Amino acid sequence: MSVEQRFSRGNEQYADELGPGTKLLSGQYSITEYLNSGGFGITYLAKDSLDRNVVVKECFPSAMCRRTENRVQTRSRAYNASFADVVKLFQQEARNQAKLSHRNVAAIHQVFSDNNTAYMVIDYIDGADMMEIIEDGLPIAPEVVQHWLRKALIAIDYVHERGILHRDISPDNILIDKENEPVLIDFGSARDLAVRKTRALSTLRVVKSGYSPHELYISGCTQTASSDLYSLAATFYHLISGEPPADSQMRLSSLALDQGDLYKPLAGRIEGYPDSVLKSIDKALSVFPEKRLQSAGQWLEMLRDTSEPAPVTPEEIASVTKLKDEDAGASEQAHAHRYLPTSGFRIAAMVVAAVACAFALASFA
Repeated sequence: MSVEQRFSRGNEQYADELGPGTKLLSGQYSITEYLNSGGFGITYLAKDSLDRNVVVKECFPSAMCRRTENRVQTRSRAYNASFADVVKLFQQEARNQAKLSHRNVAAIHQVFSDNNTAYMVIDYIDGADMMEIIEDGLPIAPEVVQHWLRKALIAIDYVHERGILHRDISPDNILIDKENEPVLIDFGSARDLAVRKTRALSTLRVVKSGYSPHELYISGCTQTASSDLYSLAATFYHLISGEPPADSQMRLSSLALDQGDLYKPLAGRIEGYPDSVLKSIDKALSVFPEKRLQSAGQWLEMLRDTSEPAPVTPEEIASVTKLKDEDAGASEQAHAHRYLPTSGFRIAAMVVAAVACAFALASFA
């Protein structure tokens, strides 16, 4: 079967995805349906051998791969070594994430090889991501948004304390489960490393306009905890204001031309939230890394000054490094709620850096 041949699913046709009913790992997993895809992988809903829903992510860098039957092959022999490197990075990221055990981080259960590529098996979260919630356009109580923010910060601090950066925080990568808890999904570390190592993937550098800090656009720029915090702040900026903040590259260009920052602060503009919450988001969204909040713990401390009904407690902060064991049997977490303001997105564009990395990292008076 050539790449032009397609799997049929009802009236829809697909070129690259595995079809429903496809078996993986000698029948331990069965594909139920295609969920989504990007430049580096394809994600499916599947059933495991105990008939439980799981998410299966396939390593499939489309710029260098094609599918023959179910087997993944490179489009040219020149890509063989690069593809092997990408698969190794994918597997290593799965192993790194599998060490994480946190209520608000989707768990990785297994990584395995099949069809000449690699797959990771992830917690199934039944519900909507924050982007869907934003697009629903229904109002969300500020107390709920603040609860999500605190929980997301605790999860991110836990991840950072273990030497891992998410590198792809955005509204579509935070799910809200049936217990009204945010859950981080789809880490971007392997994609970032693959782009740096593999020329064939250089044009697929994934950034999201409005959500990615400028250092994600420029190869070689250092990424730190503040990079993830910028993306988290941008996500909650969108949730609160109804629109994403100005693109970080456009902000840099405007500053370079001495035209001021295009960013519109939340503090003093949005009603219903404690000033400390809005100011913390504004600070985390500083265009220059050294002016941002530097850790999730620092952000949580800033939120302790708020007069919100459910303030951050010392126990919550302590839980960043001392976690309670969660129910091991809960492989199917869920969610389905109603919520928020309007505005659309879903952008992963390659933007040419308008300002050199050295300039970007310098501070303005």
